[in-house]
Amino acid sequence: MITNIEQIKMKNLNKTVFSLAVAGMSMFSGQAKAQFLGGRRLKSDEEGPKGQFMVYGSLDYSKITTPSSTSSTVSSAPIGLGYFINNNDVIGINYAYSQNAVDHTVVYKQNEAGIWYSPSLALGKYFLLIAQVDAHYVWGQQVSGAAASMENFNGYRLRAYPLIGIVLGGGWALKFKFAELSMLQTKTKEGWTKTSVAGISGSTFGVGISKNLDFRKKSKKDDN
Repeated sequence: MITNIEQIKMKNLNKTVFSLAVAGMSMFSGQAKAQFLGGRRLKSDEEGPKGQFMVYGSLDYSKITTPSSTSSTVSSAPIGLGYFINNNDVIGINYAYSQNAVDHTVVYKQNEAGIWYSPSLALGKYFLLIAQVDAHYVWGQQVSGAAASMENFNGYRLRAYPLIGIVLGGGWALKFKFAELSMLQTKTKEGWTKTSVAGISGSTFGVGISKNLDFRKKSKKDDN
């Protein structure tokens, strides 16, 4: 028997998933709007990254020191491996980690891993308009209770966000994330905790780097 509380939770989850799906579809259908910026999808017969692999990610560290305490945060934006199914679309897997410490004692650490999909539009020769959708399983530990013991948690994250890419040459590119729509839901012994992010702010901005890798054998040109 499903209780009223469970029904309300399911309705809220469905609304969030629907919102993320709409956001993803909106970014994917941004091709028409991008035409005003000269954006276009590369054709299958054009030279492009189809068949190549891509690795990407970033690592952040921050530290705050006051007269009474010290706190630090180590985090990685999702570090991913993807495959270009055509010249514009990438699918892959990724992993992210974050850890908070106070006075050199870890009070929170989180892992997440999952799958991602990313379509793109070329904005001229050196710029890209990119969208990405992540679906992640989340697990970790956090300090809980008066005894300050570490308690396990797990859950999931759904996330969609746009990026601007700058092509550096040699398969390298910088990626600038400037907005986000996401939902993180985790469960401990006390129950579920839900965190949502929507919009543009300092917390949704990030910079990463990617590298395309081509493991295919190059055919020798016929000079005759």
